[in-house]
Amino acid sequence: MLKYSIYGLTALGITHLFVLGRDALIQAPGWLGGALWTWDHWGPLADQRPGLILSGFAFWSTVGSFAIPLIVLGLLLLWMTRRGIVVPRFVGLALLGWGTVATLIMLPSGFPLLVLILIGLCFGVRRGTGAQ
Repeated sequence: MLKYSIYGLTALGITHLFVLGRDALIQAPGWLGGALWTWDHWGPLADQRPGLILSGFAFWSTVGSFAIPLIVLGLLLLWMTRRGIVVPRFVGLALLGWGTVATLIMLPSGFPLLVLILIGLCFGVRRGTGAQ
């Protein structure tokens, strides 16, 4: 169960990048030109230009999102379990708490799937099963 949950974490991060990556590709030339090097995006959304809001959304949905750390975390957990290093229980529980809150706030998203994956991770860690 632990191995599949770890694969699920990694796959969810990769899927997040690909699904939302189309917007990032459109905005990337502006980012490379320094479009996000402004303090304007620290102001209230109502005061921001629509183009800056869209560019910021695309950034925070891809490059600045939790998708890349989620992929790295999944690979780290896989590395740990393959070497017989026990994954600390708090990793799954903390992420499960975050995923549950995010699901309650935004149900039509990938968060419910994340919660299911994290439940599997918590049970896998609790049982002490490895990725073997």
